Amino acid sequence: MLTHFKKLLPLALLSFGFFSLAPLHAAEPPSEIEYQGAKLTLNGYGTRVKFFMKVYAGSLYLEASSSNAEEILNSDAPMSIRIDVLSSLVTPEAMKTALNEGLEKSTGKNTAPIKKEIDRLNATFNTDVGSGDFYEFIYLPDSGVHVLKNSNYIDTIPGVSFKKAFFGIYLSSNPIQKSLKKAMLGG
Repeated sequence: MLTHFKKLLPLALLSFGFFSLAPLHAAEPPSEIEYQGAKLTLNGYGTRVKFFMKVYAGSLYLEASSSNAEEILNSDAPMSIRIDVLSSLVTPEAMKTALNEGLEKSTGKNTAPIKKEIDRLNATFNTDVGSGDFYEFIYLPDSGVHVLKNSNYIDTIPGVSFKKAFFGIYLSSNPIQKSLKKAMLGG
C-alpha cells in the first residue's frame, strides 16, 4: 500500500501545481522595446497559467504607462505584447489554438470580419516552439501588428480592427486570464 502511494504522489503533486515544467520565476522581461523608431516601456507582466502549469509570461509595452485597458485597446498608438514561452509543452498548434480561443473571447465570437488576418496570424506559427523562445506582437499605426519570433521578423498583419481584437485577448472585458490582464496593466 505504501509503495502504491509513493508512485502516485508525484502525479498528485503535479496535478495540484506543486511541480511545474517551467521555472518557478520567469526571467523579468526587458524594460524597454525599440522597434522601427518606436520606443516602448514595460507597463506590466504576468504569467499565463493553464492546468496548474506556467505556460508563458505575457508583457505589455506602451509609450506611456496606463492601467486603463479600454483606453489602450482603443488607442491607435505604438504598443507591444511579448510572450515568453516557459513550458516545453507549448507547440505551434497550441499557440494557434490558444490565440484563436482568445480572439473568440475578445470579439464576442465575432471573428468573421478579421478572418483573413487571423489566418495570417496562424501562418506565423510554422516553426518549432520551445521553452526560452519569445514572440513580440508590435503594433505600429501605419502598418499593423508586426510578428517577431526571437527578434526575427515574420509578418505584418494590417488593420486597427485586428490590433484591437489581438490586444483584447489580454485586455478586453473578457480576457484570456483576469490575473494576467491585471498584471499587464501594472496591478
